[in-house]
Amino acid sequence: MKYDNENGKETRTGGEKVYELKLRNILRQVKSPDPHKRYEGLDKLFEYKQIQNLEVQIDVLRDIIVTAAGSFPDPVDNWDNPSYYLIDFVCDFPMEEVVVTLITNFDGLSLQAKERAIEFLLGTEDEEIFYFLEEKIVGLINGTENFQIPIGELTSYPVLTRDILNQTLDTIHSPHYKFMLYDLILGINSSELEKGYRKEKVLPLLLEDYRKTKEQYMKFNGDYTTKYAYTAWKENYFYIRSRMRLFIGLMNYYFAEETERELLEALTFKDPLIKTEAFLVCLSKNLPFDHAVIEECARHIESAEMVYWELKDMDLEHLYPMKDGKQQHLARTRLFSTIINLPEDEDGTAHYPEKIEVVDKVDTENVYSQPVRYYLMKFTELDHAYAGWAGGYALEEGNDTAFLWDGTYTDFTDFDSLTIEEHKQAFFTKRQDEQTVHEHSIYFESSPRVSKGMWFFYGLLIVHWLRMALEGFPEPVWPSFLFTLLGAGLTVLEWRKIKTKSVSIIGQKLVIKDGQKQQAILLHEIGKVEHTKKHILIYETDNKQPAMTFPLAWARYEVFYHHLREHTDHLKQPPYIQPY
Repeated sequence: MKYDNENGKETRTGGEKVYELKLRNILRQVKSPDPHKRYEGLDKLFEYKQIQNLEVQIDVLRDIIVTAAGSFPDPVDNWDNPSYYLIDFVCDFPMEEVVVTLITNFDGLSLQAKERAIEFLLGTEDEEIFYFLEEKIVGLINGTENFQIPIGELTSYPVLTRDILNQTLDTIHSPHYKFMLYDLILGINSSELEKGYRKEKVLPLLLEDYRKTKEQYMKFNGDYTTKYAYTAWKENYFYIRSRMRLFIGLMNYYFAEETERELLEALTFKDPLIKTEAFLVCLSKNLPFDHAVIEECARHIESAEMVYWELKDMDLEHLYPMKDGKQQHLARTRLFSTIINLPEDEDGTAHYPEKIEVVDKVDTENVYSQPVRYYLMKFTELDHAYAGWAGGYALEEGNDTAFLWDGTYTDFTDFDSLTIEEHKQAFFTKRQDEQTVHEHSIYFESSPRVSKGMWFFYGLLIVHWLRMALEGFPEPVWPSFLFTLLGAGLTVLEWRKIKTKSVSIIGQKLVIKDGQKQQAILLHEIGKVEHTKKHILIYETDNKQPAMTFPLAWARYEVFYHHLREHTDHLKQPPYIQPY
């Protein structure tokens, strides 16, 4: 295997077979009775997983899945789960053959490997596969005690979620499954598939579990401050907060006199996020309450953004108290939430910004040439002042818009180490450096494979030499050497042809190369992508004729589909991409 030293990109060469032999060697290592060898094999597998645009022959991927479904020595530590890591590796290859082999071998996988496979198979959005997943997920919930339900992925498919819940709702009494099932119930209700799902059963359970959680919360409420929550209580508190918010959100769909009393009480709690959840349900149910609560939560550093966007989604934006200067106000919350979500320091100290203020602003453009605004911020941490940037706010949406292409960050630069203008110059230099790297980064690349005719020729060549060996290499031998030289010459010509043809996603562009000819289209200008049995067609927005066409043989469509979606899903108007 050969690598390009400039960008770390894999280059497909004749050494590819050696590389795939190494993958097969990993399959032997991970089954070794020696834990050290298993660790070495998994470590090498992780290295290969990091290679961008990695291609692996389908027969090797099948063997990896079959191995993952087999038996392994007893684990010696948490890392010792080859079944999971092997399946995690193949899930980077969204091909039909991988899907079929995963389904066939599903039952032999470890529990964690099954969880990873389920996440992958949900992405197929295939109705037949969903029937398979329904059966397997129901069996895992009802038959095991520690299966992790893929909440985020599953709730995107409310019908499947409801069908699973119908068969597993009794496990809501299990401490392990209780809150995962409540999350699924919320997903069904918020999708509007079935509001008030199984209300006669869920409502009394909801009230009972909410009151138990409220008892835990009240131990914190009297002393609540934002700083305590993020620097002292941390996870001990956050799991209680998340459960309180989940239950209050469910009260919007399971409303009764008892929940009304609980909601009005929650408006008095100190936690601004819990209080916000409560007043949003009160608004939805037209319950009378003091609207000073809205202003309190809208001005709080933790909840300001949540209040704005939730009111906007409810078409109640007029209730947001900041009529002017909303953008600068929300910039403080955006920087705060960015910093508190940074990893803790090595000594376990959490980042907690204080005294956040807007110092200046810059108006510039994003990669789509749209006007955006960033704010230079000053904040303190452990009594030291640092610089940060919040934005970029999309000025096409208005001069005081809350919508942004999020690029908020801090490098913890000493604020007083630079002048305001020097901070701005450092900002633009960083943006330019990142843009340069992005523009030259290859996120996907594929070329035509060796033709079927060449593989047929190689087969004839191998059979010919095997026959010659069995016959003791009878004279004359020169025609065989001539035949072999012809094959070598044809191989060189084939590889030269392949090297001149490719489809790539480079930065913000889709690039097609065919010899000296090159075509490119900006990703945000793509309106539609379709495929036939022989070609992939790329259309510009509102254009009925394809802007670009290339042979289907140049790229596995399943892989191309996923990469293109990954790089366009964030757009306001992502293109239609025909499923595979």
